[in-house]
Amino acid sequence: MAIELGTTKVSVLACRISRNGSLELSGLGQAGYSGIQDDGWMSDKTIYHVLDAAVGQARKMAGLKIDQCVLGIPNEFCGVVSNTKEINLGRTVSKKDVMELRKLVSSYPLPSPWKINNVSYGSFLVDGKPVGNPLGLPCEQLGLQASVICIRADFARNITRILNTLNLEVYRWIPTSYACGEALITQEEREKGVIWIDVGGESTDLAVYKNGIPVLYDWISLGGAAITRDVATGTGASAQESEKLKKYCVLGLAYKTDSDASEMNMSIRSGKNIQNIPMEFLQEIVEARIEELLEMVRDRITAEDLWKECHGVVLAGGGLALYRGIREFASHTLGLPVRLGVPDTIGLSCPSLSAVYSLGWSGLKYFPDGRGSIKSVLINWLKKFRY
Repeated sequence: MAIELGTTKVSVLACRISRNGSLELSGLGQAGYSGIQDDGWMSDKTIYHVLDAAVGQARKMAGLKIDQCVLGIPNEFCGVVSNTKEINLGRTVSKKDVMELRKLVSSYPLPSPWKINNVSYGSFLVDGKPVGNPLGLPCEQLGLQASVICIRADFARNITRILNTLNLEVYRWIPTSYACGEALITQEEREKGVIWIDVGGESTDLAVYKNGIPVLYDWISLGGAAITRDVATGTGASAQESEKLKKYCVLGLAYKTDSDASEMNMSIRSGKNIQNIPMEFLQEIVEARIEELLEMVRDRITAEDLWKECHGVVLAGGGLALYRGIREFASHTLGLPVRLGVPDTIGLSCPSLSAVYSLGWSGLKYFPDGRGSIKSVLINWLKKFRY
């Protein structure tokens, strides 16, 4: 079972490995935060209720007793630290040298409550030149580039405690963006330099890959719900009507060149009256907010001096990727090719399920048979004493 914590809902996926080695959907549950409590999505009481509902749905659909899960950690509670180490050799590179460097880059002092969750190894540097495998090469100075992926342990432990009350053992914490990068971004894209953008309800998670490893995890406190609110403000429609209205938009349409299209209206009910909303006006509202969001992403990455390293975008999340014409519109705004990061699994082939699919895929890598190896079972048993 995989748990994804969004800003407006929790998604829970029960899955297993099929006979052909791909991920197979067993159960799916989703529960929104709206209407449960107005004290924020991070409150224990709110999280307990939505987790209970979503986990219950997934268990019922799967028809199985599931007592283990992986917990996805949102970007708000994740980070990436670049860490390059070097050792002096003056001889050919041995396996021992490689292992020593891997150990060196895997260590990094972090302030509490942050802790190292994973390490992504990049290229070795043989006398300053990047190589894939340095074994046997003559070398004066050997280096290794890596990204240390860290999480806020206090947040992860708190959600773990709540899941334990629902009879779920958390056997691994996985940064959600890390799982998405492994499951839905190709190795070629990661090597060339790519941006992962996942737009949710109230926030946008982003990750940047360079030379095969993540070099930035970040988030923006703006998501698809902001578009709904703008539509409601501009048209006077209710939030429910505005959510429906925005889905009729086809991004990038040039109404000014088509007199018939520019006169199209959308009818909505306002109390006892019917109100006609010009489609052109609706498009302007939606496109302006989407353009603003994409420009914020570009500015954030540019501020880290990484924009010139990026050669493509993978877009996911129900807050943006579901709009018709979004690929062309986003590509025009960002000046980069854009594709959608969509799972190819039956029942999960939707951008809004990309994150929870990726967490399930990542979790199955550690427990491919549903039980796990003896080594992994022992490791997870020892982890209980850390919570």
